[in-house]
Amino acid sequence: MGTGNPSSVGRMMVALAVALWCGVSAAPRADAEAPAVTIGAILPLTGSSAAFGQAGRAAMELAIEELPPQDRARIKLVIEDDGLVANRSVAAGRKLLDIDRADILITWSSSTALSLVGITESRSVPHIAIASDPAVSRNRRYAFTYWALPEDEARTLYDYLAQQKLKRIAILAVTHNGLLANRTALEALSAREKEIEIVVSEEVPDSILDFRSVLDRMKRRGAFDAFLPIFFPGQLAPAVKQAREAGIRVPIVGFETFEDANEIAAAGGRFGGVVFATGADPTPDFTRAFLKKLPHGSLYTASNCYDAVMLAAHATRSGKSPDEVVAFLRSIKDYLAASGRVSATSDNRFLLPTTLKTINEKGEVVALRKP
Repeated sequence: MGTGNPSSVGRMMVALAVALWCGVSAAPRADAEAPAVTIGAILPLTGSSAAFGQAGRAAMELAIEELPPQDRARIKLVIEDDGLVANRSVAAGRKLLDIDRADILITWSSSTALSLVGITESRSVPHIAIASDPAVSRNRRYAFTYWALPEDEARTLYDYLAQQKLKRIAILAVTHNGLLANRTALEALSAREKEIEIVVSEEVPDSILDFRSVLDRMKRRGAFDAFLPIFFPGQLAPAVKQAREAGIRVPIVGFETFEDANEIAAAGGRFGGVVFATGADPTPDFTRAFLKKLPHGSLYTASNCYDAVMLAAHATRSGKSPDEVVAFLRSIKDYLAASGRVSATSDNRFLLPTTLKTINEKGEVVALRKP
């Protein structure tokens, strides 16, 4: 986790942000009123990832509710649903930019972000993406990603695999930029450090629900010690169920998306014992407030959605020009957000903490205890 000594302006911004995140109302500006701002957001409120999108919406609404009154009065939040369908993502983005005149855009998933980042860059619209793929922000001025870095999640999982002596890994993944970023990072670690070998890696489109032929092909490639399925809900449970039915009995490991309660139920107990790397749990204060607003809601990306709205609000207190917003986002250094201790990177990403979780015999997602 990066640390640093921000400039006097950076220190002021960080102090303000910390004060607001702790629920302390900052004094109004003496010299001018803060500008009115429209924040546009695109979430998967329908489709197989709807539980994540609904949680994101609740978290964004919570952020608005917890802002001081002077910020609440000036900020308009407009949320559109894309169901994680590319043409709907573009339509939602154009509506938010052309009709709602969004000053800042927040998107969910790498695929949604990548479908819109060319538009937001060309229009100089700050874009905060809850996304993993570094291509979202690479060589961009106005686009940022706000999720645990794939390199950090891969390191967390790689170290676990090495510790458990699970040295031969089989990967089955959906063709999706964000999820494949985790696979790419794990492959890079494997090639560099050579404690773990990826013996077979297969990729399928998001329309596939019958994995039997590809699983049979993977088994014929030789023995492996762990099976790593990389999918969104809707494909994850079928992939795991069919792997077990095909006689794949090795431990299952993975990234992030095992957190979905509906997917855990759909797996019929087959997620028990899964270990996966993901972003660390939010702060206790955020968790309590969020679960009060949305009981049993998914915490996966919820705090990221909350933080994105808070960042947008804080970044526009002195002005809402794109360059002012970008300068604020780049100034963030080592302070506590709802998602944990956060720092901006030099390539428009954010360092956020990661952790390992497991699913117990009751189907509950819990932190993995260190031996």
